[in-house]
Amino acid sequence: MNNAHTSLPDAVQEPPRPFPAPMTPPQSDLRGLPFMPLDTCRLLDSDLFALSTGDGFKCAVALWCKAWQQVPAGSLPHNDRVLAHLSGAGGRWPTLRTVALHGWVVCSDGRLYHPVIAQKANQAWKARLAQRARAARRWGHTPEESAPPIPAPACHGTAHADARESERESKSRSLRSRGNNQADLARGRSSKAHVPHPLEEQAARLRQRSAARKQGREPARNTPEAQPHMAGDDKPGGAEC
Repeated sequence: MNNAHTSLPDAVQEPPRPFPAPMTPPQSDLRGLPFMPLDTCRLLDSDLFALSTGDGFKCAVALWCKAWQQVPAGSLPHNDRVLAHLSGAGGRWPTLRTVALHGWVVCSDGRLYHPVIAQKANQAWKARLAQRARAARRWGHTPEESAPPIPAPACHGTAHADARESERESKSRSLRSRGNNQADLARGRSSKAHVPHPLEEQAARLRQRSAARKQGREPARNTPEAQPHMAGDDKPGGAEC
């Protein structure tokens, strides 16, 4: 009996490689921002464009778009059933999986990340934080990036993000309208201070007349013009005895 196969050494097993760190911050959230930049030259020169078919390329682009709206931004859940739904492949997912997940890497948080999508997501997240900081400085609030991160909801839609964006916009409009009202009120008070009241004008005219009398602009009572005219005063001999 040949037992040579039992004496063969065990197959060499590679040590498990540590998973890389997530490629985007855990609190990065681009929901409510539908625009995703697309590097057309990089895409047309990529291996995915050269190797994929129509259905595979369609699923790959769909996963890019879905990852843009995930939290963390630029990531996907490592679950085949969820990926089949997000990509639109459905039951064809087992045959399209390899092409659709071309370039995606499993990271230490258990999610999939694409280096190119993560790069674009980090740029957009930094721009969003900068915009929030400018708005906070304008209205005298604390920038939101200094606050503790808000746990991401379990849903994959954009309704929650849209609600938060609408709430921020309504608060901003309320603060702007309040500031405009205060500015209008201040301008109204300043303009009213320059318009004298009719009673004040009348009092000022009375004071001017009183000052004119004191300065002798009106004839005094003891002057010849103020004495009454007597009969016979115009005769040469004076008054008759």
